[in-house]
Amino acid sequence: MMFPLLVFAVDREIFVGQAESLSVPGAEGELEILADHTPLISQLREGDVIIKGEEGKIMKLPIAGGVVEVKDKEVIVLVNF
Repeated sequence: MMFPLLVFAVDREIFVGQAESLSVPGAEGELEILADHTPLISQLREGDVIIKGEEGKIMKLPIAGGVVEVKDKEVIVLVNF
């Protein structure tokens, strides 16, 4: 099952599309987000954002921090490098 994912940096769009899963370095530990995840907002610490997209493609993005917001219909990630 897929969900809409939007990942942005201050100066650019990094990923906009459908994802099967998203792993982020949350402030309290690693978070894995799948379709129909409970809504939440969390700060992100330094680490890797890992996106499993369509056809099993994996994107790994090292970040310095940011914020993730999981909504009913989409997930938005704002990252700093």
